[in-house]
Amino acid sequence: MRHLLVPLDGSGFGESALRLAGAVAARTGRDLELVTVNTPATHSDISPRLAAEIEATCGVRARTYLESQAEEVRHRFGIAVRTAVLDGEVSSAVVTHVRTSPPDLIVMSTHGRSGPSRFFLGSVADRLLRELHCPFILVRPATGFARGELPDAARVLVPLDGSPLAESVIDQVAGLCRSDSVELRLLRIVAPAEVFPIGAPMPLPPSQPNLMEARLAAAKAYLERTASRLRDAGWRVEHEVVVGWSPAAEVLRVAEEHRCDLIAIATRGRDGVQRLLLGSVADKVIRGATAPVLAVNPTPGAFSLMLGDRLETASSAEEVGEAAGAGPRPELCRSL
Repeated sequence: MRHLLVPLDGSGFGESALRLAGAVAARTGRDLELVTVNTPATHSDISPRLAAEIEATCGVRARTYLESQAEEVRHRFGIAVRTAVLDGEVSSAVVTHVRTSPPDLIVMSTHGRSGPSRFFLGSVADRLLRELHCPFILVRPATGFARGELPDAARVLVPLDGSPLAESVIDQVAGLCRSDSVELRLLRIVAPAEVFPIGAPMPLPPSQPNLMEARLAAAKAYLERTASRLRDAGWRVEHEVVVGWSPAAEVLRVAEEHRCDLIAIATRGRDGVQRLLLGSVADKVIRGATAPVLAVNPTPGAFSLMLGDRLETASSAEEVGEAAGAGPRPELCRSL
């Protein structure tokens, strides 16, 4: 495998991802690359010569900063660490660098900003996750993982919605962890009733106990089939189906209840006003989780190689609902 990448911005928030990245690199035998971005000084009142001098000075400071961080990681974890100072707008520079030299994993912190402030201010982590298809581990500062505390037997929560895109994150877990060091917990969330658009000119349908029982049975059967294939491949797997109106809240609740060390989730990368208004399960999980989140924006048509061909009846829960006239079910990992 290639290497792990940690983008830094000179803040303590950004550096909180270093210990986790170093621990993962040491455990998996990978190198580590630290990058920061030197944004050019441009202003109408600054002459080109002065701007060049400022940029050169900032570049020296950036290289010194990165090397000091790299030396600390080398000393702590005994791994190879290289550094790179990029030029340009932060997100664009990192995206270009990643596409030129693709890492196996990007590890970075998230400040947990949400709502209108996030929409207007933007977020480097958000944009990178929307534009790139490599896996990320996003960690909030001051958590156990941010301090580099990797358990010997990690508990990994994997929310699934029955789609190949959601299942593809399982392969990312396998790429980071040995099957004998991880317990997977597969989670499927079933809404109490189908969700109608806001302002729809019709009342909610009456309760249909038989339909609900069928949907729960189909969801359980899907998880059992998925777990069976993973166990055949040597993984320890538990699974559960829960009923709830808010998938993100249920994911966070289950993660806390079972003291999961990592949440692994796929996202499709929807953005803009639609994202602000509709929200996103993956986005809310990333913002609210105390445990790190392994997130990946899968390419179209992605699926889990570990599971082989898509489970033939993976969407049976949806088919049950649609055949009964309940409409399509809300997807768990629809967007970020």
